[in-house]
Amino acid sequence: MTDLANAETNSVTRPRVGRPRSVESRRAIIQSAMTILQTDGYAALNIEAIAAKAGVSKQTIYRWWNSAAFIVLEALLADMPAQESIAPDTGTLKSDLLELVRPTVRALSQRRGPVFKALIAEAQADARFAEAFRTSLMSAHREMVRAVVGRAKLRGEVVFDVDEELAADMIFGPILFRLLNGHAPLDETFAFGLVDTTVAAMRFVETGMRRAAEAAE
Repeated sequence: MTDLANAETNSVTRPRVGRPRSVESRRAIIQSAMTILQTDGYAALNIEAIAAKAGVSKQTIYRWWNSAAFIVLEALLADMPAQESIAPDTGTLKSDLLELVRPTVRALSQRRGPVFKALIAEAQADARFAEAFRTSLMSAHREMVRAVVGRAKLRGEVVFDVDEELAADMIFGPILFRLLNGHAPLDETFAFGLVDTTVAAMRFVETGMRRAAEAAE
């Protein structure tokens, strides 16, 4: 085999060294988006600014994302600690819900709050982003509530008739309303009160069913 043939063969079979350029570009884009977000706010975040900061073309960004909001969503999902993607199992419904609610309230009262508000606003204007936001980040948080309530049913803390979807609404509805409306603080007092009220409401279902059964006898 000639040297030229050897060179051609090696160029095909030899593995590339280093990180693929596409991976480096994606990382640079995400990091640039988050830097702009943290320093200048969501209003300053757009594809042109991200492309300039990341040193890539706008076409490169649009190859992977439809808008800047999708980039932020991916960054939030990647930044979600492993423990936040696993439903806590402390042994009681109240403690499990506190393990979920307290970090969420704390994060939204700080730097993540304005980002979440901006993404919620974006979801009202972009149906594709609304679907992605709902089925990824929000769905992951709701699934943890469903898991916690499901275990509480198995432990006998609440009856099986408790609606797990409604329980998730009861947890996240007040949090997001307080975030968006700004009428009261997102703090520890709110977190404990929300959990207490939610647990009491779920246990009231059992009380109501028992009274209805007794009245029917």
